[in-house]
Amino acid sequence: MIFTLKNRLLVFCLLFAITVMANPQTQFEAANAAYQKGDFVAAIDSYEQVLATGSFSEEIYYNLGNAYFKTNQLGKAILNYERAALHAPRDEDIQFNLAIANAKKVDDIGQIGQFFVTEWWQGLHKLFGSGIWGGLTLLSLWAGIAGFILWIFGESRDRKKQGFIGGIVLCLLSILLYFLASSQANFENHSNQAIVLANKVALKNGPDKISTDVLEIHEGLKVELLDQISDWYKVKLSNGDQGWLPAASLEEI
Repeated sequence: MIFTLKNRLLVFCLLFAITVMANPQTQFEAANAAYQKGDFVAAIDSYEQVLATGSFSEEIYYNLGNAYFKTNQLGKAILNYERAALHAPRDEDIQFNLAIANAKKVDDIGQIGQFFVTEWWQGLHKLFGSGIWGGLTLLSLWAGIAGFILWIFGESRDRKKQGFIGGIVLCLLSILLYFLASSQANFENHSNQAIVLANKVALKNGPDKISTDVLEIHEGLKVELLDQISDWYKVKLSNGDQGWLPAASLEEI
């Protein structure tokens, strides 16, 4: 088959377009441009295409949450703000916008207290994302190794003692930081929490449509995922109530 100059130009343009569209950074910039122009629907489509490539960051989730909020899709706005907060738990802009979105929820469900150790551990999680915890783990480990080197090669007895004690403390700290980094990474990948996306849905006492309604909940509510049977999730509300929701009515953070 002989390609004419016109056909070659057409093929080149098609390949170029495919390459550009497949580039997450290019797509992200296009999404930002659409958002700046006020075309939030186009921005949402572009941000979702970026995520579909496997690329993600707190900035993408944050911008996508803003775009959904602008189009009055409260559930998806909260979902993406929560995903952004997983990776950047101390980001003030994310927390501020998440608070504004949560204030628009219909449901105002109380929260039961937690065991103080659980609250302490969760509080540590919220300080940093898994990447920062991992970096602190390596720094602590290397500092501990340096302490043991000082213990071995130190010239004075005091130096050796300081190096030995410092090495032990820092290595033990690196173990704690490792568990924090690992736990946070697992939480970022599988939070076992979800956001209700349906405008309103009945919480059932069983995994089927004919089960008795426990209560009616609405878009934007966060729930904890406990179990799954077919296309139904067993969930727990912040006040301790439990029930079943259809999988199509929510999405995991």
